[in-house]
Amino acid sequence: MSLNPVERRLVYLCAEWIRFRENPSARLLIWQVPENAFRLVECFVEAQKQESDYASGDLFLLFKTPYEHSMHFSQSLQEALRGQYDASRAQLEAEGLPTDWDFDPATSAKTPAAFVAALRSFGAKYHRSIGHLVVVLLPAAIADETAFTDWMLRVLATHLPERLRLLLIDSVENPRYRELINLGDPRIEIGRPQVDGFSVAQETFAQEPVTGPAGVFRNLLIGLAALTEKGSAEQVKAKARDALTFVRKQQWLDQEVVLWLMVAGALLKENRHDEAVQVYQGARKVAVKVAEQAHPAGNKLILQTWFGEAGAQLAKGDVEAASFCYDEAALVAQRDRNVILGIEAFRMGAFCLARIGDVEGALERGRCAHELAEPLKPEVRLLTTLPLAGVDLLRALDPERVAQMEQVKSDLEIRSRLAKAELERSAGALGGVATAETERAIEQRYQTTLQNLKIESAVRLDRIISSATPQFQQLFARSRQLLGDDWPLFSETGLMASVQGREGSAV
Repeated sequence: MSLNPVERRLVYLCAEWIRFRENPSARLLIWQVPENAFRLVECFVEAQKQESDYASGDLFLLFKTPYEHSMHFSQSLQEALRGQYDASRAQLEAEGLPTDWDFDPATSAKTPAAFVAALRSFGAKYHRSIGHLVVVLLPAAIADETAFTDWMLRVLATHLPERLRLLLIDSVENPRYRELINLGDPRIEIGRPQVDGFSVAQETFAQEPVTGPAGVFRNLLIGLAALTEKGSAEQVKAKARDALTFVRKQQWLDQEVVLWLMVAGALLKENRHDEAVQVYQGARKVAVKVAEQAHPAGNKLILQTWFGEAGAQLAKGDVEAASFCYDEAALVAQRDRNVILGIEAFRMGAFCLARIGDVEGALERGRCAHELAEPLKPEVRLLTTLPLAGVDLLRALDPERVAQMEQVKSDLEIRSRLAKAELERSAGALGGVATAETERAIEQRYQTTLQNLKIESAVRLDRIISSATPQFQQLFARSRQLLGDDWPLFSETGLMASVQGREGSAV
């Protein structure tokens, strides 16, 4: 039976894996792939659980545990390993395999070596039924790439057995493992599999039977999306002309807007701002007709054209025109009952007006953003751009005072990093003699330092706010009422560290 495009890529990835596996000195493989292929690689990992033409016979364990610091990461991985084992007990029993692996993460050290020891224990328990044991690390977030690199090197330093391998998935567009890649360590192999999510989608749709006009347009749209990703604006325009001819014949006005938006996006990538503005304006005329037909997506399409044009106007330096676009977007968003984009439109409108010196206009739009956010749950407000809007409005009133607030944030981040570096140093110094007591002492010292830093930073922030004008204080209080006491200093969005702090200057 012939394989579909996805299956062919899985066979290819399996061959790439086996080629790495046959290198007796290699222990860690870093696959660098486009981000649109991440899901395909995860599919390959998942497929190793089944017998098929693209199964290697190895047991792959996928971990998406975020990296905060080495002790937390080591402990979380051990807990995840135990959790995966417990979840597979029924399957093991069905296969006639023992289900009595004895491992308790709570009594294990929080070190890379302890995690490796747990893996070796697991591998020894089931060595007759698995090939290689493969640990696939795809951290949801990495707080410190240098510390993560050190953690990986400490894992490799445990002299992993040949049948225990590691796999990291890295992004071509936004690589996270530069330090590991640049080491030139013979235990580390870098692979760049030729896989691409867009190509798979194109081939998949091309193989499926085309049923009517919708099928034809789907293929045209997929081809255009691939060109938008990799081709030039002229190539996108040429491809879009064919698709436009087709949708106009079908009288699909909504899809015509979609095509124009893709063309405008391609023009923006090449900084052809004036052309992009014209395309967005033309798309909006069509989107208005869509809305007049009571199409459920009508207002959403109009909204996209206003946001798109606003971005193009900002990019070309016409801040006043961008402000007008954001004001119009705010009106459409409210008409469409889209609170999230309504807040963003008011925020960006305020940002633009502040840049051209219209502070009162900026504050008025800020108040509108606050009113829109009021009915939302507090946790939902934090997911909007309202935390950024609060800081932007304060900056419009008193930029020097906000710069002082940003310096507090910088100092907090720098000293927090130093505290984490000390934790990493202390944890690394334990070597193989870590005990529960010494680990708890290190973590407690770290947490105490962080708490003291937070208290000190909050006091400094309060002093800055207390000496501000009543209007500044009122605006600050209103934002904090909506966003909570962690804003703006301790929330992930809101106050940015100063440029000096981001460059790692001394406190």
